[in-house]
Amino acid sequence: MVAPIVNTGIQTAKYCNVAGLGVLIFDYFLTLEPEVRLTWNRRWNVTRVLFVISRYMAFVAAGMTSYAAIATRANENCSNFSQASNAIHIISIVAAEGLLIIRTYVFWKQSKKLLAVLLVLAAISIACGVGITDVVNNVTAPAVDPSAPPTSNCTFQAGRSSAIQYGFLVAYELLLMYLMVFKRYQDYRDSDSRLVRAVFQGAVQYMTAIIFVSVANIVIMSVVPASYNMLMDVPQLVLHSMLASRVLFSLRESDQGEWDGGTLQMSTFRPVQHNQYTSFD
Repeated sequence: MVAPIVNTGIQTAKYCNVAGLGVLIFDYFLTLEPEVRLTWNRRWNVTRVLFVISRYMAFVAAGMTSYAAIATRANENCSNFSQASNAIHIISIVAAEGLLIIRTYVFWKQSKKLLAVLLVLAAISIACGVGITDVVNNVTAPAVDPSAPPTSNCTFQAGRSSAIQYGFLVAYELLLMYLMVFKRYQDYRDSDSRLVRAVFQGAVQYMTAIIFVSVANIVIMSVVPASYNMLMDVPQLVLHSMLASRVLFSLRESDQGEWDGGTLQMSTFRPVQHNQYTSFD
């Protein structure tokens, strides 16, 4: 006997999310050596804080989603757990995006005006994405029958309105990609710096992958049966964490390489000022 499509979809989504946690753990041990070598002895600053949040909070978020996928929670109220899990997901992804914003800021010769604009737009995107999603969920939620017996809200399934959040993410990624490409060919067209290539290529590869997965998430949530709409929840989170970590490690490697070659590291991205330079710490 063939299982109902709703059960098949939910079960497939559970498998994908638990597998995503496994990929995150596997990748962590693959990249533990460069993390120890390139980050553990660095001073604490915004970059390191964002890195730690994006790398380690992803385990908490993926673990909570995996628990929701495999736990039997009949006749329970899972609202608080789901809200906490969603908040941790968002914080982890925002931290990874914060690292991308820093790269864009550095690539634009540390323009404080650009940084302020990007931070304001990021805040607007987060607020609108989360707020509009909640409004749509409340509007489209079925009416509750007071006489009906209580039911569990622990079904491993999200509303289709969650696609709105990924739409804002795609729009923001496209903006950052435009800024990186524009600056690359405006100011660094003739640059042969290994560090410039690392910043640009790492950022573009990160954004391309995130845009692709986000669009896939939008399609899944909007088109395919609703039982599949959690299919890419943890995989998207894992991709953010993995790519953010790997891009940072690549930058640190390039930064050290240019220093060993006698150049001034991140001074490549600064307006000329005597006796001043910065490193991508």
